[in-house]
Amino acid sequence: MRIAILVVSLLGPALLGLALPGLAVPAARAAGCTVTPGGPETVIDAIVLTDGPAPGYGRVVVGADGRIACVGAACRAAGPSPRRIACPGYVLSPGLINPHDHIDFTGIAPLPDRGERFVHRHEWRKGLDGHTELKDAVPDHDPELIAWGELRMLLSGVTAMVGEDMAPGLVRNLDFATGLDGVPMRPVTYQIFPLDDAPGIMRTRDCDYGHHPSGPDDVAASQAFLAHVAEGTGDAARNEFRCLSTGLYDTTPQPGGGGTSQDLMQPHMTILHGVGLRPDDLAVLRRRGVRLVWSPRSNLALYGRTLDVLAARRLGIPVALGTDWLPSGSMNMSREFACALQYDDQSLHGALDMRDLWRMATMGGALATHADAWLGSIAPGKLADLVLFHPGADPFAAVVRATPAGVALVLRGGHVLYGDAALIAGLALPDCESLTVGGVAKALCIRRDQPFSYAMLRADMGRRHVYPLATDGPPPNEPPCETLAETSARLPDAPLTAGRSGSRP
Repeated sequence: MRIAILVVSLLGPALLGLALPGLAVPAARAAGCTVTPGGPETVIDAIVLTDGPAPGYGRVVVGADGRIACVGAACRAAGPSPRRIACPGYVLSPGLINPHDHIDFTGIAPLPDRGERFVHRHEWRKGLDGHTELKDAVPDHDPELIAWGELRMLLSGVTAMVGEDMAPGLVRNLDFATGLDGVPMRPVTYQIFPLDDAPGIMRTRDCDYGHHPSGPDDVAASQAFLAHVAEGTGDAARNEFRCLSTGLYDTTPQPGGGGTSQDLMQPHMTILHGVGLRPDDLAVLRRRGVRLVWSPRSNLALYGRTLDVLAARRLGIPVALGTDWLPSGSMNMSREFACALQYDDQSLHGALDMRDLWRMATMGGALATHADAWLGSIAPGKLADLVLFHPGADPFAAVVRATPAGVALVLRGGHVLYGDAALIAGLALPDCESLTVGGVAKALCIRRDQPFSYAMLRADMGRRHVYPLATDGPPPNEPPCETLAETSARLPDAPLTAGRSGSRP
């Protein structure tokens, strides 16, 4: 399949990095929208997505404080001359929330799929059980790389994320106090090894992991405690849940500390991955008020299986959608949606509808991070993290099936960051830069709160041959989104290897 990489249109070298107000006139027409500059309030007329009855054409007023002031047909701006965006047929959604990514791996591109699958994350992390170690998966905290990774997310409609590192002034970073950007909450805790098992410790009958595991007090003291648990398909993965869900499983401490099971399953807990969780495990999560984050592409690419998302839904457990990381996951939320749709079609027989997936990427992400008082829905008092999508046959599908080219406008706290060039030009915004995504002229307005211009990032990432910012269609070497059986059928001459799930002394 031909891959069409992001093409950047400079519109003349002198315009790069400059504002685009010369294109603007009052009440300008922008591809089906009528746009009027003004401020400091913003009035948006579009199809407004809520989790209530069928969505319809409505109005949202954003106050000068960056919060939603009013939602409804009768809403009016409080002051004179607000900025107006009227887009009949376009779809206005809460900003997407990605509660699971390792953004410090932005520079590690996925390799061609060779068919190898694993039963536990330590097999690919450490080369255990005769498996291939992912030696090139080394984090890089270069601020430009982090900004490039966040821009990938932003272009797909993400306005908040949990990513283990951060770039200021782009998306909200819910795991950093300096990245909350006005959300009046504590940063969430992001724990990759709650059992202190980073050296590659796998157990199946006890909890003799590291000497400094996380405890119940760590969860209780957190805004939200997001932890990797049961990332794998074998008994060693499920054993992690046993050691974190009851104090009765292993009561014998090991010399030096740790070694006993503890109950971390309480309302502030959010489990990342959970591939090895069984229905009775999920029932425990439901009783304890625990949330889940589903990363289908990375799970399927590494393990050939993923979270039992239908069982979780039947139990009423809130589920969010997360991209995990670039080496085995999705480059942005658009591609994670694409994988979820493919998996639903091929393995779940269409059990998930468009509203289900939209909910996972909005309120699901807000619930996973316990930020739902401020983010995740369009309601008065919420922060105005809003994304306007091009029209679609179904309003929820307009979000779920959108590519970055179909994202018409992204606002974080009422501030425009990205969108269609004609629409942004009509708003007469300063300091915006031009680019073309999927054949659509776009603009980025990111210089207000962060040090990098788009031109600088594009040039530096190009010199380093870093994975592209966006693609028109599937990106290069995108990790597969298929079950173990589907991979085996696709690679008949390359039998899959799956390691055993054993105990490590």
